[in-house]
Amino acid sequence: MWLLLLFTGPILGVPYNQPKLCANASWNATAITFANSTAVGTTPYGIFVNSNNTVYVADRLNSRVQVWLNGNTTLTRTISGGLSLPYSLFVTDNGDIYVDNANTNQRIDKWGSNSNSSVPAMYVCAQCYGVFVDINNMLYCSMYASHKIISQSLNSSVNIWNLVAGTGTAAKTPPTLYNPRGIFVDNNLNLYVADSTNDRIQLFLSGQLNGTTISTGTIIINNPTAVVLDADGYVFIVDSSNHRLIGSNANGFRCIAACSGQGSQSYQLSNPLTLSFDSYGNIFVTDQTNSRIQKFFLITNSCNGTTTNTTITSINTTQSVPLVTNSTTASSSKLLSYNLLKFATNTSWSANGITFVDSTVAGSFIYTVFIDTNNTIYVCEWTSARIQVWHEGDTTPTRNISGGLSLPYTMFVALNGDIYVDNGYSNSRVDKWTTNSTVSVPAMNVKGACWGLFLDIMNNLYCSIAGTNQVVVKSMTTNSDMWRVAAGSDCAVPTTNTLSGPRGIYVDTDLNLYVADCGNNRIQLFLSGQLIGKTIAGTGAAGTIDLACPSGITLDADGNLFIADCSNHRIVASGPNGYRCLIGCIGSAAATSNQLYYPTLISFDTYGNLYVADDWNSRVQKYLIINTFTTVTVNQPNFCPSTTWYTAGITITNSSTVGTRPYGVFVGTNNAIYVTDQDHDRVVMWSEGSINPNKFFSGGLNDPYAVFVTPNGDLYVDNGISYSRVDKWSSNSNTSTPALTVPQECYGLFIDTSNVIYCASTAAHRVVKRWLNDNVTTSSIIAGTGTAGATATTLNRPVGIFIDTQFNLYVADSANNRIQMFPLN
Repeated sequence: MWLLLLFTGPILGVPYNQPKLCANASWNATAITFANSTAVGTTPYGIFVNSNNTVYVADRLNSRVQVWLNGNTTLTRTISGGLSLPYSLFVTDNGDIYVDNANTNQRIDKWGSNSNSSVPAMYVCAQCYGVFVDINNMLYCSMYASHKIISQSLNSSVNIWNLVAGTGTAAKTPPTLYNPRGIFVDNNLNLYVADSTNDRIQLFLSGQLNGTTISTGTIIINNPTAVVLDADGYVFIVDSSNHRLIGSNANGFRCIAACSGQGSQSYQLSNPLTLSFDSYGNIFVTDQTNSRIQKFFLITNSCNGTTTNTTITSINTTQSVPLVTNSTTASSSKLLSYNLLKFATNTSWSANGITFVDSTVAGSFIYTVFIDTNNTIYVCEWTSARIQVWHEGDTTPTRNISGGLSLPYTMFVALNGDIYVDNGYSNSRVDKWTTNSTVSVPAMNVKGACWGLFLDIMNNLYCSIAGTNQVVVKSMTTNSDMWRVAAGSDCAVPTTNTLSGPRGIYVDTDLNLYVADCGNNRIQLFLSGQLIGKTIAGTGAAGTIDLACPSGITLDADGNLFIADCSNHRIVASGPNGYRCLIGCIGSAAATSNQLYYPTLISFDTYGNLYVADDWNSRVQKYLIINTFTTVTVNQPNFCPSTTWYTAGITITNSSTVGTRPYGVFVGTNNAIYVTDQDHDRVVMWSEGSINPNKFFSGGLNDPYAVFVTPNGDLYVDNGISYSRVDKWSSNSNTSTPALTVPQECYGLFIDTSNVIYCASTAAHRVVKRWLNDNVTTSSIIAGTGTAGATATTLNRPVGIFIDTQFNLYVADSANNRIQMFPLN
């Protein structure tokens, strides 16, 4: 008797057919044409037959998908609209159709069951020559031109994909691919890839990035374009440039269809591309050059023996690949390995740095400095290919980490003392030195040098690869080699998803990622689990600050940014009053103590001192923290509700001392009194309790109007009527220096708690400001437009001004007979 096949229709849990075939199953050598170019256009590519024997074909020429329901030979449905030259497709068991739409739209689209419209399912960087959905609802794309396979969960709204095979570089090594096409993922989540230009089928075991080549024995394949498995795991391949189909069984590989060579006869194929089984074990093939779909029937009497029908029940072994937890929000009380400090609003740092280490100790080009919570300092030395370590208080290194490193850019120290070091330049990996170990182990395979490294609170390691314009991340809690893209794309989809030469990175305790996007002159923020970034500083973020190749970024406990603005040779920071320059504010490169030369990364010690890797000066600079002011800069007494003042005043000075035109008066926090004497072009000062003046400030002044004195004794006085500036007398100094360039004389002056000076430029109908911790004296408008007016945005001869501790600005708008309040920003 004949053994009637041999197979199950669908294996439970999968939407495609995996027949169980007998050992010597064969197919009729002569095929029938299921559809020709009239139905599927010229050069059709993808085909999918579901468990109900509905046939789906990607008609590339006409940018549509053609559907034949339930084995029907008459076309029953056409899916189109928004598609552009689709290559491949996949249909899930609930009828959702996933179609490559990357030719111009850089995505995979999804048509819901019976829907007439699509939605984007996955953004990709190149056309998907293979599409697949596994039993865990992961969507895969085989990116032919990008030489890699990526996947994304369909169970999450997070638009993040993982790299599952290939590196993006065409090559014939275990981890690389060269023009991958068809893909298949079995129930154990093992990935099979038709690695077409490498003429091989690669198998990537679940979670592994190194593939193994499936041997085809004496069968030599040429440009394989599709691979599928039967119920027993035997492999069937479209051997495209040999114009045939081959398959394996217990005896190895053999040709199963179109074995006589290229042609257009019914028993021949010409550059076939994809295949799919129906539930009976028949094979459907896209016969590309012949512009047709061929169907090869299974010969049901090809096995001898007792007639048997086998039903297979598949137990789906879900082998989840542990990756990064994207939805976890961690408390800010989580222990950290670096110093996350809370600074007062008025905190500043010494303008002159102390050289902690230079080229005599650390060699040329020091890219990274890292300081842990024990104030242990780690310096990454690029040309010396090593890490040197200083414990707190040491003046010489106590540890030297080297061996196997090649031009390391950066490093990161974990809470337990493990040290992760970039070794991607030549060795394509990140290495890990455990605490006190003298040898390293690979921690992460990468595709280039990591210009930034960061370990988040979930133990995920991030690497910023400038050469591929991406930030990638891998969990350190699993043995999987797989990493995923956390930010950036190797294609411009969408624009806010791209990076250009990313460098420093920072991940906060909510798992939000900050990237110093050097080539785009900006800082990008990627909220946890999102690939779409937001520009928060630099080009594209109006009202922030101009950046030139930002290279390092860190945050304080209030979320303020500290940025190494590399090509501007300075360190800048954000705060409640906007952005300001902290260090290197001259703006030019030099090796003096107050200048930098391409600073790259920054780090704080526990005291708040700021360390800078001053790369091209081959040194690490230390800037001591200083607090310029107390919590207020002027006297603000507490009054009871019924407070009153004497109606009769006393004269503390007269025209014999302050002339006939005294204008500004200021009482300092030490109760010293300052008055501007316009007749004599000076400022007169009385210390507390003095009857006679104690000091006169003069020299170069002309009709000064306003005066302001800081708690540390620095005096600022208007000198705008002739010189368009505000002058500064430092405490106990006898000479002045220009402090602020103004459009006209300042009838009002004020300095807030963050060391910003404000001028009410009365004749110019505006208020201007400047941060005093940098070396730039030019001012910017904060209120008014420069044109007299009575609207909410205009002023008319503003005079007195006051800034509260919340940085709200109050203006005596004299000609409008009103007081205006401008809230912060």
